Amino acid sequence: MSKASKIVVLCEDKAHEVFVCRFLKSGWKVQPRDIRVPEYPRGKGSGKKHVEDAIGKEAKALRKRQASTILLVVRDADENSLDDVTTILDAKIQPPREKKDQIMYIIPKWHLETWVAYLDDVEVDESDKITYKHKYKSICESKIVHQFVDKLAGDCKGKNNLKSPPDSLVAACNEFERIRGALTGN
Repeated sequence: MSKASKIVVLCEDKAHEVFVCRFLKSGWKVQPRDIRVPEYPRGKGSGKKHVEDAIGKEAKALRKRQASTILLVVRDADENSLDDVTTILDAKIQPPREKKDQIMYIIPKWHLETWVAYLDDVEVDESDKITYKHKYKSICESKIVHQFVDKLAGDCKGKNNLKSPPDSLVAACNEFERIRGALTGN
């Protein structure tokens, strides 16, 4: 498999963008010029709706490209289950996502702040939608989050087992395995 030449990060907000782009740069040495982040609402509308509205178009464009491209879709599950969100996203792609497609879903339960709290050695409860959001929101939108993302990227690249991670992070790691080869060229 050839190494991916472009990565499209379809996300809801700045926290998603900062987290995912740092993960790609730190763990996989992806150059910033190889990452495209389509414009998201930036507080002027629903990030969730933006992702759901754009995924079909981005998946169609990905399938037409000659070069190897990865589509990383980041959408919070909020009140839905991870399976429900996967079903919602899959329904927006025609034809539906297949195993061979280099399309990955990153679905934090309520928000990425829960993952950052976990990476900060806090015992987290994914059903808590408020505590981590307030404490880690500004961290997630700044370079301070890099130390946490770098830790995760290192563990992921080394295929290290995480100690009691949130279920949504485990699911994201499993999704990541779909496209690992495209990042490494193996």
